[in-house]
Amino acid sequence: MKTARVFLLKKLLFLLYPITLWPCGCLWAYDYPIKDPFLATVVGTPPEQQVKLSHNTIREAILGLPDKTVKGAPDIFWNVIKPRFKLAWQEKPAPLIFIIAGTGGRFDTSKVEFLKKVYYQAGFHVIQISSPASYDFVVSSSRNHRPGLTQQDSEDLYRLMKASVRRVRTFKKIEINGWYLTGYSLGALEAAFVARLDSEQKVFGFNRVLLVNPPVDLRRTMDSLDRLLLVDVQGVDNATTLFNHFFDKLAAYLRTHKSIDLDESLMAQVGKSAFDMSREELALLIGVDFRLVVASLYFTASAMTWDGNLIPRGFKLTRSDSRTPYLKRAMFCSFECYMDKMLVPYAQQQKGHPDQQEAHSMQRALIFEQSGLPHLESWLKTARHVGVMHNVDDFIIDKKGLDFLYDTFGGRIKIYPAGGHMGNMKYHQNIRDMLRFIKGKGFPDA
Repeated sequence: MKTARVFLLKKLLFLLYPITLWPCGCLWAYDYPIKDPFLATVVGTPPEQQVKLSHNTIREAILGLPDKTVKGAPDIFWNVIKPRFKLAWQEKPAPLIFIIAGTGGRFDTSKVEFLKKVYYQAGFHVIQISSPASYDFVVSSSRNHRPGLTQQDSEDLYRLMKASVRRVRTFKKIEINGWYLTGYSLGALEAAFVARLDSEQKVFGFNRVLLVNPPVDLRRTMDSLDRLLLVDVQGVDNATTLFNHFFDKLAAYLRTHKSIDLDESLMAQVGKSAFDMSREELALLIGVDFRLVVASLYFTASAMTWDGNLIPRGFKLTRSDSRTPYLKRAMFCSFECYMDKMLVPYAQQQKGHPDQQEAHSMQRALIFEQSGLPHLESWLKTARHVGVMHNVDDFIIDKKGLDFLYDTFGGRIKIYPAGGHMGNMKYHQNIRDMLRFIKGKGFPDA
């Protein structure tokens, strides 16, 4: 009863106060130090306040699925023509957790690597899975090479997860005594769809599923990220915002790391400390970062489908061809633009609908409707093994989205007063709460 009363009081406070003034701290102490959501998103958690992890050796390997090699892919994708994932294993019987990367992230991006260490130290086997929006997944693991339809992406993920376990069993004789799933950002949304799919097919029977900073309404999330490109930065006009201010440095980072991650190495590439950047510059950096992820997705999807939108129809890029000119063109395409050029025509073709403007608009609205958490609302309300962690000041979600999470998850949710988008993921209290929920306990103070 006490837990229920606390939850109802927190819900009441949330409804009474504007989102930016929600006084979470009056109910439980939370000392994450960075209060600006853009700065928190870029710099994360100060090292002295991060969870302390051991430096023990992790038994791990990157494994491929040679029987799933993609045929006919352009030569430029020679190194990702078979699905790959990363495994970390214990030498004793242990539960296994799948980690799905955030928007455009590969299985070995820094946030996934951090979560791997957390769960490995907690005694889990770990399988790391790329985001469906990453270029390697688009090439080798997406059936239609057009990620963005959440239901289809979750089916692709689920198929890869099942195949990865079969591959693990041929690589190493490990004993698995439980199944778990987590994802962050877009990977959290996809984890919810995967969990619902597994509840029907019952391959794993997940003990716990944790969604970290998921988008709720996908259209609202994409619009929010695109609006970050409209901020006014001193000395930067519309003609130079994308290309001269950040594009070349972020593109160089993307070539080296294969996916974008707001981490220390990215800031080194930008050549400026986040603490020296204005709030507007930070917002622009986050916006350009997201737009470059969409551009990479659009480029890869176009190259794999030869649709003629971005790359001349039938032209197969080789290893010696530069992708930069295509990425620069793709940078002018928002996620909704990518949807209009790649996803809506594909969905209409699948259903045999005519390509008329009214039908096009209706199909776009239907894709957004079917790709957010509200599409799973009825199931999520009864899925007692699924929980959520989020931040009040995360710019990918609004008050309506947070209301939805409270109403849907009840006591299976933990909302923090600060942290931006994923900025507090390494904070010691967040990791404590994360492990408590995954190990079958409730969120403290929930």
